[in-house]
This record gives sequence, structure tokens and C-alpha cells, in this order.
Amino acid sequence: MAQGLESIRQGPDAAALEAIQANALSQLAAIRAGRQALEAHETRVLAALGHLALHRAGRSSSERSTMEMRAVAAEIGAQSRVSDRTVERQIGDAMTLVDTWPVLLDAFAQGRIGRGHVRAIAEAGGVLASTDVTPEQRAAFEQQMVALAVTTTPARVAKVARREADTHLSEPLVVRHRAARERRRVTVEDVDDGMSWIGALVPSVLAHGIDARLRAGARAKSKDDPRSIQQWQADAFCELLLAGVGAPTIERTTGGAEIEHAGLLSTITPIVQVTVPITALTGTSDAPGSLDGAQPVDAETARILAGVAATWQRLLTDPIRGTVVEVDTYSPNEAQRRLLRARDQHCRFPGCSAKARDDDVDHTIAWEDSGTTSVGNLAHLCRRHHTLKHATAWTVSQPTPGVLHWRSPLGHDYVDRPPPTGPTFVEMHPDPGGLRAPDLPF
Repeated sequence: MAQGLESIRQGPDAAALEAIQANALSQLAAIRAGRQALEAHETRVLAALGHLALHRAGRSSSERSTMEMRAVAAEIGAQSRVSDRTVERQIGDAMTLVDTWPVLLDAFAQGRIGRGHVRAIAEAGGVLASTDVTPEQRAAFEQQMVALAVTTTPARVAKVARREADTHLSEPLVVRHRAARERRRVTVEDVDDGMSWIGALVPSVLAHGIDARLRAGARAKSKDDPRSIQQWQADAFCELLLAGVGAPTIERTTGGAEIEHAGLLSTITPIVQVTVPITALTGTSDAPGSLDGAQPVDAETARILAGVAATWQRLLTDPIRGTVVEVDTYSPNEAQRRLLRARDQHCRFPGCSAKARDDDVDHTIAWEDSGTTSVGNLAHLCRRHHTLKHATAWTVSQPTPGVLHWRSPLGHDYVDRPPPTGPTFVEMHPDPGGLRAPDLPF
């Protein structure tokens, strides 16, 4: 590696630079795989110590079990100079992972998935461990999510995992949402330098509506406003809550420019995409809808939203893959934009989860290179990956509408497919080759 760095100082050599980069990437992959194997082994050892503590307590009271667990946590904490409370929490997490998600832990140990994948699947699947879901259903969920995790990023896995976990629960979402709504609240946590975090647990459709309104206002702020997007959103959030009406307040900069703080928000209507099955709209079922293709929305809330919706869109989906292929009837028209938002849902660079509503609509084949403004030549890219496509050696093609084939500067190929929105159909005969990854388009 030192020789490689020395060659860089002597002058640019494309072949040498590519070889150095390939070698560094190979070393990085090996380091990460080895570290994960050690982390998985540590998890199993912690779980074993936890089970040993419970075995030592025997059938004694729960207090005795707690004391035995605390004793071993204190021993580990003293050795590693870590709080025993932290260690006790680590032991509990390790026991849950070893006992409930063994396939997930194995995949992590083998380096097939990362820590983010483990966290996303375990958190989404947590509801399956505290309900009447059978072990077989939990195992099926685990197998499906691990198969998906080896193909995409934690952020995308988390979205699918939440939806899939919800399908295994016997209690309808509309019932669970009513109970969860009773726990809505606002919390404040003081931090350093005279600052505090303020948050609210509210229904998802309201949270995403608030976020959309703040984002839209920030994008429309004056160019003379020196604040960042996040700073503007934080200021508008406070002014709307304290002033109550979002009335504009004017601040003059040192250069004499006038800045309107929150008044723009009073004229902005948030756009939130909620997909609802027709059976839920008609009341013949309580099948949940989805918010931006990820967060489940109970049928009761979905029907309320449908009753006040300013715009209706009919989504036609591919009966095999479940992806959106049509919406209702140099820039794409509004109908094309609606279809693309429904089809893509997020930035189409492999692994990126930036929401489509905030992304650029990019021509896969550039307009100046005779590319057409059609859904088969358009896809959402966030500004970061839009710039990457045009300013680096990354290339992309779209041989089938919605299916993007990316090629990296090192020649590696990546396929990014649109996420399914409608029902999908699979062959029912058993796979003689054993378990295989579900055909999820990520």
C-alpha cells in the first residue's frame, strides 16, 4: 500500500491508480468481514453468559435472576471499563438476537449483511416476538428479510421489514393504531449549550405532512436568507407553534436584505402519497395502505384521507412483479411525474433511500443525446447521485422501463428495480435447490 501511495506522488497512472483502489477495497472488505465475525462471536458469548446467569438463579424469584444478571454485567463492566447498565443491556440484546434471530446472526457473522441490516430487521421484527405469532411465522419473516438484506441497503430493508412484519400480526392495524394513538405525546430533552430536543409521537400521516410542509417552505426561502435548509425548518417549526398562524416575521440582514421567516408556510399545502387498496376504500376490507411506500396506514385513517383528498390517482400495477406501470391519464408532464413518483418512491441509485418527492427527474439518456422524455427514459435521482452520474465515470442504462443498470468506474454492475406496490404472484411448487432470495426488486 505504501508503494502504491508513492507511485501516486510520482505522477498519475490510470492503471496503477485503479489497481491501488481495487486492492484497498479488497482489504477493506476483508477487514469488515473479520470484524463482523468477531462481533457475532462476542454476541454469542454475551448471550451464553446471560443464560448462565439465569441458570444459576434457577427457579428462584425474578429478583434473584435480576441480581445474577447484574452481577455478571458488573464483572464485564469492571474489566472493560464500561457501565454495568450498558453491559446488562448488551447482554439482553445478545440473548434476543441469539434466541430469536439465529439466521440473521449467522448472515452477519458470515459478512453477508451489515450491522445496519441486523438492526433494521430485529427492530421491525420486534413486534413478532411479543404477540401470538408462531415461531414458524417468525422464521419465515427472518428468512425472507435476510434474503432481501444481502441485495440492498439497511434503509430499504427497514421499509420492507415494517410492512412484512405487519402482515404476520393477527390483530388488524386499524385496532392497533387506535391503541397506539392513545400514547401520543410531546417530549423535551435538554442537551448542551442551551439547546434542547423537542419531539412528538403522533400518527405517521400527520408527521409526514408536517415534514413535507417544512421542506416545501425551506425550498422556497429567499436566496438572500443565509440560513441552511435545516436551520430554516427549525425556525419555522418554532414560529408556527409559538405564533400559531405562521404569520411572517421580517428580519433585516447586515447587508440590508429582508428575510421572511415562516410566512411562506401559510400558503403551502403538503403533498403526501398514500397508496390505498380499493377494497379498503369501499369498506369491504381493513387492508392497510402505505405512506410513501413504507409506513403502514390503517384503513380507517386511509378512508378519512380519501374523503378529503384533492387529487385521486389510479395506480395500474404489473400483475407479476407488482410494480406501478401507469398512472391516469424538455420537462415531463404532471401525469408522468405522478407515475414516476409512484413507481420509483426513492432515488434510483443502488441503495439510496432519498424520497422521490425531493429528487430530480433525470433523463437516463440525455436530452441532447436524443433521449426521449418518456417514463422508460426517466428516473428519480437525488442531487448527490444526479451529480455523480454526470460528473464521474459512473454510467446507467434503462433497458426496461423502471429497471436501471448501473456500472461503476471499476466495471462492477448493479441492477436497481422499482419497489413493488401492488400484489405479486410467485410459483407455488417447491424449489428443489432449497431456500432462495425472494424476487424483490431492490
